[in-house]
Amino acid sequence: MNALLHVYVVYGRVCCAHKLFDEIPQKSIVSWNSMIDGYSQMGDYRSGFELFRVMKGLGLEADEFTLASLLSVCAQSRNLELGRGLHHFIVMNRVNNDLIVNNALVDLYGKCGEPVLAQACFDRMPVRNVVSWTSLFQGYAKNGLLDLARSRFEQMQERSVVSWNAMMDCYISSDQCHEALLLYERMKISGIVPDEVTLINVLSACSKIGNLVVGKITHEYIVQNFTNPSLILLNSIIDMYAKCGHLNVALSLFNMIEKKNVVSWNVMIGALAVHGNALDAIELFRKMTGYGFSPDGITFVGVLSACSHGGLLELGQHYFEAMDAVYNVRHEIEHYACMVDLFGRSGYIGRAIEFIIRMTMKPDVVIWGALLGACRIHGDLRTGLQVMKQLLELEVYSSGLFVLLSNLFCEMQRREDVMKVRKLMNEGGVKKVEGRSLIEIGGKIHEFLVEDFRHESSSNIYFLMDQLTYHLMSLVSFSNSLETLLLTEE
Repeated sequence: MNALLHVYVVYGRVCCAHKLFDEIPQKSIVSWNSMIDGYSQMGDYRSGFELFRVMKGLGLEADEFTLASLLSVCAQSRNLELGRGLHHFIVMNRVNNDLIVNNALVDLYGKCGEPVLAQACFDRMPVRNVVSWTSLFQGYAKNGLLDLARSRFEQMQERSVVSWNAMMDCYISSDQCHEALLLYERMKISGIVPDEVTLINVLSACSKIGNLVVGKITHEYIVQNFTNPSLILLNSIIDMYAKCGHLNVALSLFNMIEKKNVVSWNVMIGALAVHGNALDAIELFRKMTGYGFSPDGITFVGVLSACSHGGLLELGQHYFEAMDAVYNVRHEIEHYACMVDLFGRSGYIGRAIEFIIRMTMKPDVVIWGALLGACRIHGDLRTGLQVMKQLLELEVYSSGLFVLLSNLFCEMQRREDVMKVRKLMNEGGVKKVEGRSLIEIGGKIHEFLVEDFRHESSSNIYFLMDQLTYHLMSLVSFSNSLETLLLTEE
């Protein structure tokens, strides 16, 4: 019965597991641990701790697996107070504080925003393993301390593929995809064989920065080394090609997948929407539902984005209303933002404002940002200023929003107001996000920023740019002189 209980838990059938658990006449600690672990995997800390309370009431002592599961659910739910209470229980009851429990404590404090406490738990550990180190540097990374995370990663004497994957994921989550790809190259040199998680990370990094070169090489590696790649990996390949601009390749690979899931359809619908193929995205959505797939919230973000890019106002309204009424999918803030963008792009700024007023949730920076973008498109300075007032009341100081307002003033020929916005940014310490340019030459991606001297050929590049600028200015000067001469002759 314990073995069957374990099977239900592994497959996420926690309701079935609990029914079976209730039928077990003499429950062992294994029975209780399996059930608590099931709720832990679901992130249901209330049910997990209620079972723990009942178990203690029956006189059963928790072991390291019980405590590790409970600490895990605290970490997943970011419940620091409950986690600290459990830590106190472990210390006060002098429970066998073994490696599994100590690793769970490091993971708990790292995920709950307490990297210093995670480090303290780590330092007190008599024995550490790869999991200990990985949990530690992930905790630093999740709290924005990426340099410290890399430092701990470098201190590891032994690294598994999981450690490399975790460090790559830290860089990707922090939008440092180039560092992630460099780490991937170093991993291969060190002799570690990449697994599917590694390759999904690499494809994700390529998708974010449009690195088709590495993306293609990774695809070829998968074809040569994986006879039966998982659907997650196949979806990642499709997503990479779509985001790198090769929509036809992505669509071809999508059509080759025999057993698609909702993610497969979502990736392709979203890709078609982003590339402006609105009607194709809508048609694919209809095929998806026709084949019996139930759309989710991400599906409708793609559908509504397609309607927005294609100016399909009535169709967008239809699908927004059908989400809840027909498909039983809740409206989230992203769907409201899509609708505000749809109204705004279509020139109905007044209707967009009415829509925001009727929202069932408080509008956030994404909503107001979508409206501000519409104000810029249609030159509605009055509404744009009101939107910016709302954003400042929310204490949102995003550089992108200030740039939108600055561009709106600029297009209305209000130079003094442009300077006021820039002054406001400087006083508030708001820095404009640096624009990055990427160019592929000879199979290698080169990245450039404004006034960037990091490139090995920067001096030659700037010299050539100066020469081109001088040449263009000479052409303009010559053209103006010729025009003046011709007018004089007339």
